[in-house]
Amino acid sequence: MKLSPLAVTGSTFLLLSTSSHNDVSALSMGPISRIRNKFRFGRTSMPPVNTLGEVPKAAAAAATATSPAPIPPANKANVIPSTNTNTKTTPTTSTTPPIRYDKDLNHIFRQNELWVQAKKAKDPAFFEKLGSVHRPDYMWIGCADARVPANEIMGEDAGQVFCVRNVANLVVATDFNLMAALQYAVNVLKVPHIVVCGHYDCGGIRASTEVRDHVPPLENWLRNIRDVYRLHRVELDLITDSEMRHRRLVELNVVEQCINLFKTGAIQRRRLETFKKECRLTTPRIHACVYDPATGYMQRLEVDFKEYIDELHDIYDLYQIDSDTDADSISNIKPHAPDMDTDADSQRLEVDFKEYIDELHDIIKPHAPDMDTDADSISNIKPHAPDIPATVEQAKIT
Repeated sequence: MKLSPLAVTGSTFLLLSTSSHNDVSALSMGPISRIRNKFRFGRTSMPPVNTLGEVPKAAAAAATATSPAPIPPANKANVIPSTNTNTKTTPTTSTTPPIRYDKDLNHIFRQNELWVQAKKAKDPAFFEKLGSVHRPDYMWIGCADARVPANEIMGEDAGQVFCVRNVANLVVATDFNLMAALQYAVNVLKVPHIVVCGHYDCGGIRASTEVRDHVPPLENWLRNIRDVYRLHRVELDLITDSEMRHRRLVELNVVEQCINLFKTGAIQRRRLETFKKECRLTTPRIHACVYDPATGYMQRLEVDFKEYIDELHDIYDLYQIDSDTDADSISNIKPHAPDMDTDADSQRLEVDFKEYIDELHDIIKPHAPDMDTDADSISNIKPHAPDIPATVEQAKIT
């Protein structure tokens, strides 16, 4: 199909073609047609656009009032539909959202103005109350996936959910960001509920099951999920359907992250405080949930955490209660330390690591050995990496 040069007429930019209308429609979702011509060539602002490429009515009216009327094309049959928001475009069957070319993100600030106006219209004192106190009822530990907005999923407004998000909603003891946020939420905000929410179709969960080295620090992070698989391998290996196995791994990952919360000193200390003060609830309460982006529903996982705690407390308990003294004194919560046999002679542990590796290699598997050569040679273990363009020209993004 031949395309004529770009025609410029006033504020309208048209790509003329000598092909049929069907051919033009097929190209309508291409990179060129996605360009918002008015905004790319000199405009300093653009109306807000939602994820489906539609313009809110208020923004469309404002844009129409400040923009000159477009000049219609001479031959509509030979014109790729423009994405100009002030003209009627030929609808397409694709649901792919248009690419935004507003380099200054002016549409975001305009959308923010509309959001503020909507909030004030509903409650004139909304921002006055929001700016005066920060007392959320929930801490949310979730995935960084853009499809999982905590407030909207829970039906809560701004100010109610204290959020921490990362890849695959992990609770890792060496993650200072999450540990600091947890300490602040528990000790200062004193949130009564902590929600750990995973979601199906999680990219982090899928990546952890690949025979691929994702390269640090991502691979180091995903190893935590591989460990979850190792802990529940018997159950997961019995699931033959790969998608069902993925969904179950998502759920088990959430359970393990909840258990990791119970291991922390901040959680244990606060729960002991509320228990000793005979509060109505021992807090914070920890809730395991999973969200399905395909349906929009969040469901509670039926987990008996008391069973886990009863089984593991001798290993992970950090505090113990002195029942013979004043129960209101926080000093009575004493660090728990196991008895140590200081007289025991140090000795070498006889461990057959080959046995461990043979058992776990298909879980902890960022590298794939070349089976056609000597399997004992370390040179045969080849990192799996995506193809890299041989030249700089091939690597350029056009």
